[in-house]
Amino acid sequence: MIHMPEMRIYPLTGISEEVAAVAFAKTSRSPEPFDKIAAELSAESSSKFHEKWVVGYGHSSVAEHAVAHLAAEDISRLAVECIESNRLGSYTEKSTRYQQLDKSHTHLPEEIKGTPLQRGYEDALSSLFTTYGRSISALVDFYSSSSKPEPGKEKAHEIKLKTMAMDSARFLLPNSTLANVGITMNARVLEYALIKMLSSPLAEVRKAGTMLRSAGAQVFPTLLRRAEENPALVDFQNETHKQFHQFSSPVGSRRVHLIHYDKNALESLSASILYRWSGLSFEDALAHIKSSKPSSAMELFKSISSRFPEGLKPIRELEHITYTFDLLMDQGAYYEFKRHRMMTISAQEPTISLGYRVPEDIEKCGMKKEFAEAMKESAECFQRIEATHPFAAGYIATNAHYRRVLATMNLRELATFIRLRSAPFAHFTIRELASEMLEELRKVHPEFAEFIKPGA
Repeated sequence: MIHMPEMRIYPLTGISEEVAAVAFAKTSRSPEPFDKIAAELSAESSSKFHEKWVVGYGHSSVAEHAVAHLAAEDISRLAVECIESNRLGSYTEKSTRYQQLDKSHTHLPEEIKGTPLQRGYEDALSSLFTTYGRSISALVDFYSSSSKPEPGKEKAHEIKLKTMAMDSARFLLPNSTLANVGITMNARVLEYALIKMLSSPLAEVRKAGTMLRSAGAQVFPTLLRRAEENPALVDFQNETHKQFHQFSSPVGSRRVHLIHYDKNALESLSASILYRWSGLSFEDALAHIKSSKPSSAMELFKSISSRFPEGLKPIRELEHITYTFDLLMDQGAYYEFKRHRMMTISAQEPTISLGYRVPEDIEKCGMKKEFAEAMKESAECFQRIEATHPFAAGYIATNAHYRRVLATMNLRELATFIRLRSAPFAHFTIRELASEMLEELRKVHPEFAEFIKPGA
């Protein structure tokens, strides 16, 4: 009788990340179980393996099995943006919605430190944070006037009002505001992230990259040795900025513009589903859908969507349908938007030239004039710094300032984004963005918009 092996699923514990990566890599040529392979490895032999195969021959996929959890503290939100631009990492960031901050929680850019620009920068910060603190107080008073706590729930009510106040007041926070961020990356992703950071035009980001590389090397002694500045990337960033920065478009009335989509998306989606569950080539599947009665593609989509009221999450064929949006959003909304990493984002540099958003409640509580004065100081400071240090000027732009973002996403991700970011707990400006994107979808593909349930 033939002995059939029993399935085993278990954690590899008590070994380093680099050893674990080698244990997984060796299974391609060894019939032994993972735990036996791992038991025969050492830190030294694993390092030699990585030196040969990952560093020497470029088999970087092996490095994906080595994972590090890294903590970055007191780093500006502008620098955090560079870290979080890596799609395959995981991040949890300090929230400005639940923590009140002050001027001491900001970064002084090395580019202007000790120069005449520093004084103006600090004055602009003082204006922003003074207005921020006064806005929180004014907003709490405004909310208190129309909202009374239930008996015994006074403390919870106070916290709720303070949170609501900070949600509007945080539009005044500049990009120099410090954050803490927890980072989880495998060695391959971290190496790429470090190359971008070490090639950044911002001194703070380069410093953070050096420190992050040192922290990562404690987990991956060998796998980050290729993480260095990339001169070609440095030149590309500087030269393209210099060449194209002069061009700009006026701000129009549209914040959400769908600029590209598949006009035959319903047929393409139906053909993709037919392809998946048949033996047809895609060309023949598409021809079959087109030759059927005109309603067949819609019938197929409705049949499937009715089975998954939660939004077709199990159906990956939706990923073949893509949309590209040209978006105008405030910086605060962008911080939420960029968390959706299954899309491709091209964000323009922070600027003051596109104007800014005044939260409705800031007007209602009587702080609009002070808000505008703080924005004026921020803009003037931005322009002074931009004249000599264009990238560093971004530190004094605020959450309120608008920013242009080009985003390409598939239908599955678009549906997920709209459902999540139109929910009541989402920040109000990104709720507006999600709602407008749904309306743009509805104009071209009402059948897809129909199955997306906002805020569900």
